[in-house]
Amino acid sequence: MNLTRPTLAAPVALVLLLAGCAKAPDPQVASLQNYVDRQAIETTLIRYSTGLDTFNAELYASAFTEDGVFAMEGKSYKGRAEIATVITDLIADRAKRAADADPTNDPPPSMHHVLTNAVIDITSPNTATHRAYWMTVNGGPAMYSFRIAAQGRYEDELVKQGGQWLISKRKIL
Repeated sequence: MNLTRPTLAAPVALVLLLAGCAKAPDPQVASLQNYVDRQAIETTLIRYSTGLDTFNAELYASAFTEDGVFAMEGKSYKGRAEIATVITDLIADRAKRAADADPTNDPPPSMHHVLTNAVIDITSPNTATHRAYWMTVNGGPAMYSFRIAAQGRYEDELVKQGGQWLISKRKIL
């Protein structure tokens, strides 16, 4: 063994020792990121509801990934273009109902989607799940005429793409 020649063993051992003693991630930084992610997810969920309630197909579909999946009542829609048809079909149905209705009756009621008991779980830096109850409150021109028209549950999977949280899968139960 040549004692005058340095070996790589000592530097490698030092690097491994230092790596094992590295400082743990700051829990405050992780907590702040968790808060930021939750707020971004809530914004995506509000964009979905706003698009639905205002019959804005583009806004509605923008809450999903390009290849997102939306499933309800035994139907499944894949991709933003197909998901947008949920709104365009709803618009067409409302127009048909308005045309067929007695002109002395109120127009089709407005919709307001309300979420409750929401739970968001951040499962990794780029994935999350969301579960919530929802109800659709419908009403006519008189404020006192609102009623709960439908209710159910959302089961969502979300992903972070390009720094933005989007729904990759939504199932309505």
